Amino acid sequence: MPVYSFQCTCCQAVETVFRKIAERHDAPKCHGPMLRIVEAPAVQTDLPGYTSPIDGRWVEGRRARVEDLKRNNCREWEGMDTERKEAIKRAAAADAVFEKQTEAAVHETFNNMSAEKQRVLAGAFTE
Repeated sequence: MPVYSFQCTCCQAVETVFRKIAERHDAPKCHGPMLRIVEAPAVQTDLPGYTSPIDGRWVEGRRARVEDLKRNNCREWEGMDTERKEAIKRAAAADAVFEKQTEAAVHETFNNMSAEKQRVLAGAFTE
C-alpha cells in the first residue's frame, strides 16, 4: 500500500498514512483542511542474500526468507512480549500432547494386566 503525507493548513502538522490508491484523497482529520504533499516515491529493495542460520542454505530475497522460515518450522521475530506468549502457548500444547500420551500409556498398561492385578490396583485406589 502506498504511503501518503498530508499537512494541515491551520497548524502545519504533517501526518503520514497508508492508503489504497483509490483512497489517496481521503485526508485525515486535524484543525483544518489537510492537503496532500507530493513526495518522491520510495523504493524498497529486496533483501541481500545470506546464509540461513537455521540450516546453512543460501537465502536470496524476501520470498526465499519466508520459505526458509516455513521449511524449518520457524517464524518472524515479533518482539519479546509476543515471544513470551508464543513460548507459553507452545509449552501448553506440548503439555497437552504429553498428558494425552501418558494417559494412553496408563490405560494400555492397565488393560494389559491380568484381571487379578487390575482388581488389586483398583482396590488400592478405592481405600
